[in-house]
Amino acid sequence: MTPRPSVQDDFLHTLVSDKTTVSVFLVNGIRLSGQLAAFDQFVVLLESGAGAQLVFKHAISTVLPVNGRTPARGAGAAASRDKPNDL
Repeated sequence: MTPRPSVQDDFLHTLVSDKTTVSVFLVNGIRLSGQLAAFDQFVVLLESGAGAQLVFKHAISTVLPVNGRTPARGAGAAASRDKPNDL
């Protein structure tokens, strides 16, 4: 059985490739804005006019595209450490 790509990876990859401006809400309530430049298993790299910020995924509550539209793949998904349910 081949592993299925995660919803989180699909969502973040679409945001990076489309250069979508996002608001990243942290668990402590702080909002960061910019474009996602890259991500890996533990962090996302957020670029804005002030420079680049490396944000640990465990500190992220929500990732919201600023344009109000969700990417075609992973629509409505937020950055999450939860694994999708297999049907």
